[in-house]
Amino acid sequence: MPSPEEVTLEQLEFATTASGRRIAFSQLGAADGQPLIYAHGFPSSRREAWLLRDAARAVGARVISLDRPGYGDSDPDPKRRITDWPDDVLCVADALGLERFGLIGVSGGGPYVLACAWRLAQAEAESQSLEPQGLQGRLTRCGLVCPLGPIYRDEQLEQMHWAARTNLRIGRQGDWLTDLVFGGPTTAMLERWPALVENTRSLVAPAADRAVLAEPETNAVLNRTIADAMRNGAPGARRDLYLYTHDWDIDFQRIALPIRLWHGQADGTVSIDHARWYAEQLPHATLTELADEGHYSVPFRYSRAILAELIEPVT
Repeated sequence: MPSPEEVTLEQLEFATTASGRRIAFSQLGAADGQPLIYAHGFPSSRREAWLLRDAARAVGARVISLDRPGYGDSDPDPKRRITDWPDDVLCVADALGLERFGLIGVSGGGPYVLACAWRLAQAEAESQSLEPQGLQGRLTRCGLVCPLGPIYRDEQLEQMHWAARTNLRIGRQGDWLTDLVFGGPTTAMLERWPALVENTRSLVAPAADRAVLAEPETNAVLNRTIADAMRNGAPGARRDLYLYTHDWDIDFQRIALPIRLWHGQADGTVSIDHARWYAEQLPHATLTELADEGHYSVPFRYSRAILAELIEPVT
């Protein structure tokens, strides 16, 4: 692991949409490796993928991590939907000349990866791509790690820890309440002192998570992602809070692409029941349940195996 100072030194790149909005991204791992586009959690940023960089180098993966709109260095898009994220993925993929690529979504990044799988299902149902150089023939594999389930449904929301449920219900009330509670003073404080959330991470953490979070370098990376997310009033995080708690407009049962899931049975942040629900609803899902593992330990301890499977050649 690098020292805390080194986590800020990755190369920042941009792709620009047709409307002129900038998408910030960074690359890590093997420069000539198999590409995987990374969807970060909530609230977080592209720097979250730094926790996978050693594993990416080891297995030959080229991880391309994007800041969602309004996070980190990406321009905000106040009207975006979860189902718009495939357009950002394609913008970056086209800018890099990627002919084929996989996707990996961690925690709150899971819904965004599923949006891409849903877009592909729509395009294939129409027997044509929805856009030039679309996802057809290019999207190889999708992996979800400790994914957030569709918490706009009461069943999944009730499976969250009470503290998380309280915050998420704010998102259900509309932008006005989200802006009031998570507005300027709160975001400014967390941007300046992101380490304030360290105790919160351990609030419902099992032993496996506490061991991972006890590493100073890991906390340095996670704290930086919080600062990134809170920058400029946290427009991305506040929009996500709204989007997660409202209908995603994804028909899960029509997603034909195989979906791989990994989830810790002891996860106190996102209940494993979310992954089990996906395994039941997605026609071609395979779930690996990891005993005694939590929300942070799974992507940290099992990253080599996860990345290796997601870059396997598709036959």
